Amino acid sequence: MRSSSELLHQGWTGNLTALRELQLFAGLSNEDAARLCLVSPETYRRWRRDRSPNPTAVRLLAVLAGYVPWRGWDGWEVHSGLLFPPGYSRHGVAPADILALPFTLQLLAEVQRQAKITRSEPAEVLPVKGRSL
Repeated sequence: MRSSSELLHQGWTGNLTALRELQLFAGLSNEDAARLCLVSPETYRRWRRDRSPNPTAVRLLAVLAGYVPWRGWDGWEVHSGLLFPPGYSRHGVAPADILALPFTLQLLAEVQRQAKITRSEPAEVLPVKGRSL
């Protein structure tokens, strides 16, 4: 059996023998896979039996199974709605995390700016009661 990364990549490259494994990896029934590929269940079953599916359908199943095909995202995968960097299988990134990222970066920049201001100001010396300086 192929590793998940290898399977997803082979599916994306149009390896026609990856159809069945991609369907199972994506957790799709024959009917669901057929519907997503815009073909009848009979056509989809024939693809599985004859191993001559439409290469575009195989690529689509690779994306549905979690492959992220865009430039700069090599090795990233999507599973159960979470985005995972290469080599990670836990603690994926949810869409809400991505949406919050600009706000988080802005907040961090403000904290860093405040820390820089605080460090550049001379420390205020307060007299201690009962002692003279």
